Amino acid sequence: MTLDDLPTVRGAPSVTATQMAEADRFTIRELGIGGERLMENAAHQIAVSARLLLGSVWRKRIVALVGYGDNGGDAVSALRRLAGWGAEVIAEVVGPSSKARPSLGRELGLLSPAPALIRYPLEGDRVGSPDFPFQNADLLIDGLLGYSTRGAPRGPIATFIDAANQTSRPILAVDLPSGLDPDTGRPLGPTINATATVTLACAKPGLLAPEAAAFVGKLVLADIGIPHLAFERLGVDTRDQFKDGDLVRILPA
Repeated sequence: MTLDDLPTVRGAPSVTATQMAEADRFTIRELGIGGERLMENAAHQIAVSARLLLGSVWRKRIVALVGYGDNGGDAVSALRRLAGWGAEVIAEVVGPSSKARPSLGRELGLLSPAPALIRYPLEGDRVGSPDFPFQNADLLIDGLLGYSTRGAPRGPIATFIDAANQTSRPILAVDLPSGLDPDTGRPLGPTINATATVTLACAKPGLLAPEAAAFVGKLVLADIGIPHLAFERLGVDTRDQFKDGDLVRILPA
């Protein structure tokens, strides 16, 4: 089975970055569904998407590009599952380890025994050096930036994006390609050119914009356990989007 074999939906509903933040807040704080549980659910769907994209992850080298937001935690948690399925996994964490958020630190701690290689390339190695594993990866997972990011990627994030795009390796973006505006679909600066994007809970309007197609690649929508109520109270009806499965391909309307 591949991504092309997933159930399909057309004209999928979408939520802005502000609406998605409110849906997350309501789910966690009002409904009591913890962020850790949502991250575990997201990670499972990312790992499944990676397996569908590659056909098999057995003995494949999968490298996650890890930022400090929830996308980074999702990507690291997905690596843990992929390691359990027989993949060789590497987490490339942007910036010094001292800046890692608690949720990311937790996931990195859980990943270590997987086994996995966790690197902080900006603490000594140079991105793009001959031993940098982008060139040898079977798949890159983009977990650098999420929907709440504003402004053009700069510094190490931009360097990672450029390095990833210069490879010929497939890239799976978590939620949206890093550097893409979630609401408009315009690149804000250096932007990941994804082979496929697995967006979480509900599509973002920028992913559906025709001009974003070259960055998004194949668009997959994943159920991560956010109830319909979290979106319905915002005037967005998501009841039908997972009627044929919890992982679906979104096709142009």
